[in-house]
Amino acid sequence: MDDMDKALEALKVQIKKEIIDNYFAERRQLEEDIQALEDKAAAYRQEYAKLSVPFSALYAALEREAAIHRVMQVLSLEDWPFYTDYLHLPPAAREALLKKYPAHGFTAWGRYLHRVLDVYRDLVAGCRSLKEPYDKVAAHLRLLNEDIRKFNQSFDFSLIAAQVGAMDGTGEPIGGGLLSGEREELARRMSFKQRKLTDEEAPPLPALPPVEAVKGKFKAVLREFSP
Repeated sequence: MDDMDKALEALKVQIKKEIIDNYFAERRQLEEDIQALEDKAAAYRQEYAKLSVPFSALYAALEREAAIHRVMQVLSLEDWPFYTDYLHLPPAAREALLKKYPAHGFTAWGRYLHRVLDVYRDLVAGCRSLKEPYDKVAAHLRLLNEDIRKFNQSFDFSLIAAQVGAMDGTGEPIGGGLLSGEREELARRMSFKQRKLTDEEAPPLPALPPVEAVKGKFKAVLREFSP
């Protein structure tokens, strides 16, 4: 082997090494980004869980399941968030939820309605405070999946194998060769799947209208439930 052949062989080795080093470096970066997304989603879930308090307070203020049903219809909420948690609360705990909402008004009906509106106002504020964290999780997920798409394109096993094979002047870039099924399995293991977050992993926020937008509807549907 002359000096030129030795130089070409050394270059081939260096190129292969760079391919491997780049692959594992970018893979490590993606794995860290996936972990960062999971951490961000976990932090969001912890904050979302705190909505159990204002939702339960709303249920307690409404008092009756029929009234809750009507209000949930107004809010277009088919599933009643945290209602199971509310049902597990003892009466004393339900009353405690309303201590920060003193009844005010000249009539029993007015006191009932104003308390419901006061609780609902806090609930809307709580949901609004979580919109930015939820949007950040969603944006992180979109960017991560774009990086995954680019990674899978850059490190497509079939493409890498063909390049290395062409570099070596053989059709078998890996000693001994690989069967078709083995190649597919290796390609699968080298790539990343697009990430998804379920509603349990990143609960979507209910789209609650401001109190001014529902005050009239609340009056109409709750009048029959006045104490």
